[in-house]
Amino acid sequence: MHSIYEIVSPGIDSRFGIAHAEVWQQLGACGTWWTGNERIEVMKEARAAHSCELCAQRKQDLTPTAASGSHSAVSDLPEEAVDLIHRVVTDPGRLTRNWAEEIMNSIGEEHYVELVTVICTQNVIEEFTVALGVPLPNFPDAGEGTPRRTRPDGVGDVGAWVSQSIDKPLANVSRCVSLVPDSAQHWRRIVDEHYSHGREFGDLVWERPLSRPQVELIASVVSSLNECFY
Repeated sequence: MHSIYEIVSPGIDSRFGIAHAEVWQQLGACGTWWTGNERIEVMKEARAAHSCELCAQRKQDLTPTAASGSHSAVSDLPEEAVDLIHRVVTDPGRLTRNWAEEIMNSIGEEHYVELVTVICTQNVIEEFTVALGVPLPNFPDAGEGTPRRTRPDGVGDVGAWVSQSIDKPLANVSRCVSLVPDSAQHWRRIVDEHYSHGREFGDLVWERPLSRPQVELIASVVSSLNECFY
């Protein structure tokens, strides 16, 4: 598969474009808990959230619950799923555990984690293209198949918002999506390409123009601007 940036941005390492193109198509595949068609609807909703009037009003309010009304939905997804998508995309810094638990009680914990994994992976790819001045890619074709809806072994309550792997020595930012390992692979692919350039992050092998401390500094600033929990 060719890089999705090589024509308009020839200076960008082709590894990024190839990884993005492959993962982008995989986001439309049938997942463990959501069908391919549903995952495409999730992606459409995530992109549309940026122009949602309710979300824009909430961002101006002191609390996200001050404004009432409905999201400018573009899908037939459950109302709780739409709220989850829009708030994760537009106002992630003010999410609360009580709110998350209400969503999970409605759509299910596994559905919650897979949905968040899809839109977070999507966001990395879309923000990267926006930064390059490249048009957003067309949504991938919906994959066929029926979700297996099987919960992996070795996950449980570790005191976090969602069940996670109990024994695996993963960083929490990776561990939080261990409930949906198939979708987590898409996220890990993007992380490995961007952060460790195709190597496992833990290898600490660094062959790139920026030093490791410089990359960590940039990552910390971006995380702060994005109001990242970590």
